[in-house]
Amino acid sequence: MLEMLPGLTRIYEEWAERHPDVQPLTIQFAADGQGGEGLDGVLAYPLEGHWLLVTFGLTELGEKTSEEPRISGAGFEFTCRIPRDPDDRSVPAWVLRVLHALADRFLAGSDLDVGHWIVTPSPLGGEPSNSDMTSLVIVPDVEVRAMRTENGLVMFFQLVGLTADEGADVQEAGTAAPLVALLRDRDPRLLTEPGRAPVRL
Repeated sequence: MLEMLPGLTRIYEEWAERHPDVQPLTIQFAADGQGGEGLDGVLAYPLEGHWLLVTFGLTELGEKTSEEPRISGAGFEFTCRIPRDPDDRSVPAWVLRVLHALADRFLAGSDLDVGHWIVTPSPLGGEPSNSDMTSLVIVPDVEVRAMRTENGLVMFFQLVGLTADEGADVQEAGTAAPLVALLRDRDPRLLTEPGRAPVRL
């Protein structure tokens, strides 16, 4: 079963240490839970004021298959945090599309790492209400940067949505670091919050 795969169990355990009283929703993409192309799924933690999303499947959930002993699979999983109303019981589809698309982009050969940013041709997840949020930046997760597993190191890369103006500022500066610092001062959780006021350098 999917839940019994040791790599996924480690992800559950690691995040349970931070949120011991929260049961995540398990959103499974792969039909058989054995991995393959793209993400296997997402763990969605309904926290106060926001959803915490943690992908699984970019790293090795079952047996070790890669030749690099120090790193599990791709070496990272994605996280993202988005606003959540108290009564929300389901995860917005647009953020799942974002996570899936970025994983597909990585598997197609794109280099993705901390400090990289992505300018998208449309609002995030193709969601019209995200009209002014058209970029992403990758930062170390604000809670769990990395963990050790039997299959090697797993890092957690948090995706943070940027407005169109912020994306343009990052492009012009050639680095996302100053903007991320300003965003972190405003919100230490670094929520991806469509409709928020932009930060200007």
